[in-house]
Amino acid sequence: MKPAVYIALLATLLGILAINTEAIAQQGCGDYKIKDAQESYDRANFNGVFSSLMPCLENGFDDKQKILAYKLLALTYLAIDSTQQANSAIVQMLNYNPSYEPESDLLLPYRFVNLVNVVKESRTQSMQVTSVSKKPEDLYKAPATVMVLTEEDIRQRGYTDLEILFNDLPGFDVSRTYAITYSNVFQRGYRSDNTERTLFMVDGIEENDLWSNIVYWATQIPITNVKRIEIVYGPASTIYGANAFLGVVNVITKTPKEILGRKKATLSADIGYGTYNTRYMDVTAAAKAGGVTLSVTGRAYFSDLNDLSKYREYDYNPADYDSFNYSKALNFKGKSAAERYKILNSSTTTPYFTAVGDSVLVTAAGIEAARNLDKQALTQTLNGRSIGYTNELKTYYLKAKMSLDNLLISFETWNLSQGTVNSANDNSRAGARNGNVWRPLQSVFYAVYTNELIKDKLTLINTSQYRVTEIIDQSSTAVLKNYSNQGQILVTGDTLSAPSAVRLASNLVNQKKAYWETMYYYQHSNQFRNELRLMASPIPKLDVIGGFEFRSSSLQGDYKNILISRTLATPIDTSAKDYGKSSLDNTPGGNLFEVFNLGTFLQGTYAVNSLISLTVGGRYDYSRIRETGGYGSEFNPRIALVYTPGRLAFKAIYATAFQDASSKDRYALSSTRRLANPYLRPDHVANMELSVNYSLHNRTQLGITAYYSKFSDIVEETSVPYGNTTTQQKKNTGVANIMGVQANATFVLSEQFQVYANYTFTDATREDTLKKNETKRTNLVVGDIARHHVNAGINGNFLNKRLNANLRFNYVGAKPVGPGTSVATNTMQPNGEFPAYMLLNGAISYQVNRVVTAQLVGNNLLNKEYSDPGARSANGISQGYRTPQKGINGMIRFFISL
Repeated sequence: MKPAVYIALLATLLGILAINTEAIAQQGCGDYKIKDAQESYDRANFNGVFSSLMPCLENGFDDKQKILAYKLLALTYLAIDSTQQANSAIVQMLNYNPSYEPESDLLLPYRFVNLVNVVKESRTQSMQVTSVSKKPEDLYKAPATVMVLTEEDIRQRGYTDLEILFNDLPGFDVSRTYAITYSNVFQRGYRSDNTERTLFMVDGIEENDLWSNIVYWATQIPITNVKRIEIVYGPASTIYGANAFLGVVNVITKTPKEILGRKKATLSADIGYGTYNTRYMDVTAAAKAGGVTLSVTGRAYFSDLNDLSKYREYDYNPADYDSFNYSKALNFKGKSAAERYKILNSSTTTPYFTAVGDSVLVTAAGIEAARNLDKQALTQTLNGRSIGYTNELKTYYLKAKMSLDNLLISFETWNLSQGTVNSANDNSRAGARNGNVWRPLQSVFYAVYTNELIKDKLTLINTSQYRVTEIIDQSSTAVLKNYSNQGQILVTGDTLSAPSAVRLASNLVNQKKAYWETMYYYQHSNQFRNELRLMASPIPKLDVIGGFEFRSSSLQGDYKNILISRTLATPIDTSAKDYGKSSLDNTPGGNLFEVFNLGTFLQGTYAVNSLISLTVGGRYDYSRIRETGGYGSEFNPRIALVYTPGRLAFKAIYATAFQDASSKDRYALSSTRRLANPYLRPDHVANMELSVNYSLHNRTQLGITAYYSKFSDIVEETSVPYGNTTTQQKKNTGVANIMGVQANATFVLSEQFQVYANYTFTDATREDTLKKNETKRTNLVVGDIARHHVNAGINGNFLNKRLNANLRFNYVGAKPVGPGTSVATNTMQPNGEFPAYMLLNGAISYQVNRVVTAQLVGNNLLNKEYSDPGARSANGISQGYRTPQKGINGMIRFFISL
């Protein structure tokens, strides 16, 4: 169905619903009744409050009037010391307005404010979400599968950063490398090169890198200002457009008013020190002056991370080369290679190689010479330090918010400095302090204007933002060029080209030393974006949200990079930004690509009756790169039927999404990928899911979701002809089928104890690339994805809530790799899989006084030794095949609130 036809049908449906729906307001009830009740309350005529409001609560008031009515009833019940009835009225008020914050009204009695907060804490955490449809809606009626973690969850569980939380969520596989991307977070069984197909946001502002779409989700995001985190499962392009492919993670922080409450100034801090010389400080301050409220949050985090030098692939031990198979690395064959070798060495007699027909074979003397030259490289110094394993992490974050009437203005910036040696091994890269460091940076300035144009009927929200993402020019790699790794030329599955093989043999014949090559990188992209959306309730049973956005971006094509040194000399103080070159610098148009995007969406939710609601929506997107590039047009629908009998909620959802190819995928080249592909099309997915949720008195929550996703046009690297040899190129060749089940439960056992548990089953397959003479593709198991996950936790509070204890359990099933999987290059893992493991984590908190709370955090308490799979190709050469994880580790932290 064409987008125009779909939108016309949607508009017709909404029009019919509007014409045929009766107004709910009944004669004799309305705003004047609320006014009468308020006047009665002010005169302490409490019977007058009841007589004004009670007759209208059943059918006379609309939702907005009911909120005010229940608020007045709660105040009245408190005035006559009927706390239980006040509690019930507040529950009803929060059912209609879950986001109500009493602290914003300084005239309210303290008893009322306190009771509202108590009720909110005892209710189901996060009854309302905003990340599904960009509007407030009930968690169980939202047209998607959603989970919410609250500020209380984060603190009680001892999360010292917001990357750790994915351990305890259903539907996620995490592979931590503590390297370029810190960790790879895969949602619902989809394994990609990086964390790039889930949309990460803070306050609705995207965090994914503009150039690569990678999200550098490490330890930089603060905790002290977090209100809640909403996790949306499944495609979300109907609302967000490109790249909300697998789901959405949205960190919602507190507004300056929410931080202040009734105070004029406040400060909160989270300070910690722990294993691996890890230390951090996270501070939020807020103040009010006149009609302006301001908050500032800063965070700094430093760690030496886990020392992996005890593992063979990271010990930089020259003796490792004694068992290396140099014959496999240095022998080569082929008529062209042999002829080149003979010509090159026609006047030289060498004991290192012998030519036999079309083959050139390394001799025992050649093997010994290569081995000694490789050993010598590990005894050198680089960047003023001996070659050895080091890793480190430094992160900085700053966010400021200013609120003035209907306008919120904010600025956010963060940068990371991460060692990258874990991405490879000691036969490929040097340690962080030898110059192997990656430094992404991001800054964004945005303004949000909100105006209720027609009371309770029409609200306008406009968000304008300017964002910059960079790989700053101190980012560098220190790569080993030696004989065992064939000068970093060979990638598993390929063969050395004739010129490269001859060059390597010639180097050995001439006794050229193995050396460390330092390369500096730089990338800078920016974007201006504006989104205007309208939320309307034209009739009581219908809610509509629509919007229009445009993005104007300047995206870099390929890295700027500069080769600093092939020797042991200290690299000169220069930068890729000023002196570097790109493969695109000399092409027409240069290395910067102007990208223009338009998007418009419309979604309506109609309450068919008190039990059934129907959500129908669609979004149209258009993209152009320069004059003729870009994907052109995309349209993505969503339809959801929600049935809520009593405490049950049934959902049936269908949605599609697309992933736009990144500028990195289109244009960036490497030593193994020598062909760009500017004509890449978007990835596509169609997703269907069914779910049922059960809620009992807001104390017990049970839910299960089954889904099936069909992926097509997946961008992946494939081998293509290149001159007389082959190279890698990005192409739309991938097809995948993923089905799974997510189940979760939360039980409030008593005022003291709460438990949760969740389970994930994933069945993920990829179709193998069609090879020569094949007519049918074979199915491959998606590598690095566990078939089963189980997470559980229990929280208890004691000593009148001054002492809190939290214990969490994680079971991660075996993760298949190697032949028969989508990560066929990872052949070094025994038995072709990463074995299952169980972890136990805990946190104990004690409130010392009203200002200070101390917490002791322990992770991997059973000291389980296990490894996560490597990233990207994970071939054990240019990409490490595994990363050993942290053993038992801990943190002592202090929360300070002033």
